[in-house]
Amino acid sequence: MNSALCGNTQGQYVTAAYVYLDTETNTLHYSAAGHPAMLLLRDGAVTEVSENGMLLAAVDNALYESKSMPLKTGDRLLLYTDGIVEARNDAGQIFGDQSLSTALTDTRNLSSSEAVDHLLATVQRWAKTQDDDLTVLVCDYVG
Repeated sequence: MNSALCGNTQGQYVTAAYVYLDTETNTLHYSAAGHPAMLLLRDGAVTEVSENGMLLAAVDNALYESKSMPLKTGDRLLLYTDGIVEARNDAGQIFGDQSLSTALTDTRNLSSSEAVDHLLATVQRWAKTQDDDLTVLVCDYVG
């Protein structure tokens, strides 16, 4: 992907995350390029899953690693764009990683679609105006 994008983005860079859920082995494979870390909600606790390489299209020969970890039934995965954690309130304070972790924890008894609504509403209450996209993807692993 990086090689295909290098020289073809008019000086722009791209962030990306790649997640592969292997249901035969109950394993998650994760890799990213300049993207915010994925969050894992398991048994009421949030863990950051990160394996991050350089932005895509920045350097032609960049190398990217992946991380593997076991999945458990009931795991909730959250992928999001930086507009979520960088949203600013009227005082100029960012929403931040801790607020996102707290909001994700608050979704533990909600469906995945309700979780998305809750996360977006929480950020939008924090930041009345928005300069960047607010994108979230919630995936519940049912085994």
